[in-house]
Amino acid sequence: MTPTVTVDTSRFDAAWNEYIPKTRRSLADAVNARTFFLMLRLYCLLPPKSPQAARNKILDYFNRPVGARKIDKKTGKFLGRSRELRLVHLIAQSKNFKAGNEGLYGPTMRTAAAKLRRRAAGSVGYLKSAVTKAIKKLSPSFQQFGGTRRAKKGSAQVRIIAGNQALINLANQYGLPQENVSMHRGSSAYAYNAKAGFSPSSHVRLNIGLADNQIGTVEGIYARAMQQAYNDETRELEAHIASYLLQAADGLESKGIVVQ
Repeated sequence: MTPTVTVDTSRFDAAWNEYIPKTRRSLADAVNARTFFLMLRLYCLLPPKSPQAARNKILDYFNRPVGARKIDKKTGKFLGRSRELRLVHLIAQSKNFKAGNEGLYGPTMRTAAAKLRRRAAGSVGYLKSAVTKAIKKLSPSFQQFGGTRRAKKGSAQVRIIAGNQALINLANQYGLPQENVSMHRGSSAYAYNAKAGFSPSSHVRLNIGLADNQIGTVEGIYARAMQQAYNDETRELEAHIASYLLQAADGLESKGIVVQ
């Protein structure tokens, strides 16, 4: 089953038809700019608002102690916190038993628990991941909010990666923290920019892996976010149109023609 997202673009279409004759951009450039900003808005509007807060919540849940603190038989003291039984250990053990494997203890348990934490924390922002990949297809230099990377493999030196200023501006507009999301293998995107011609068009297709019982919920999330993105971008177009009209009126008045 393929998720379907329905969006009302009637107001956007009306603003777009009024905007095109007034802008100095070529039609292809105007199409590409609006597509890019719609995708940026979708990125901002999809949950979670704060990826880091979501990761922290997941890790707090996994790291919750289970049962009373045990006492070391040799020392008579409480076991160190690193040796406490936590919820992540029970989950790892349960998954291991379901897979038909032997019990996890010591180093194997630590490895399995660490893997669970990484996968769970890394899954945050899964819905944004496909959008990020689409934006990178449209603008290969897109680096979300930027950050740091190792200058060379194995080197302790790092280089600063600049964030996308348009995304930063929109995040500030929406009151969002500047936090990146991971790129998930379960998501992909196909997108291309419009090219100069008689009827230029851009295209974006997002692909994410979902269980059948998740499709309806995810459809609703994407539909609400995409509708809001169109609504907000429509207001941006209308502001541009108002600015063009005001400039035209000022130009006429400078020639002695009064516009009422």
